[in-house]
Amino acid sequence: MNIRIMSRAKDMPITDGLKQHIEKRFSTFERYSNHIIDGELIFDEERGRFKGELILRVKGTTLTAKSVGKTPLDVIDELKDKMKKQLRRYEEKLKDKGHVTFRA
Repeated sequence: MNIRIMSRAKDMPITDGLKQHIEKRFSTFERYSNHIIDGELIFDEERGRFKGELILRVKGTTLTAKSVGKTPLDVIDELKDKMKKQLRRYEEKLKDKGHVTFRA
């Protein structure tokens, strides 16, 4: 899975440590679905608060999760939890419709 990381904030560079944290947290998504095509993570900083939006394109639809927090790490962790729930729901819907799903 390939997730593109973008920062809208002028003074908020994506550091190597932050990039590693993102890759570590989001690498687990492949356990929940093998239908993920690609993804995009958008960061923004506004008035000392960090905003994040994670967009995953999966077969047949697009899943989106948004989060606001005090630190980028808080935002990433919350985005992971929200997206994990959406991926589980997506796979359950496929299973209910009779599609073949994959679970590791």
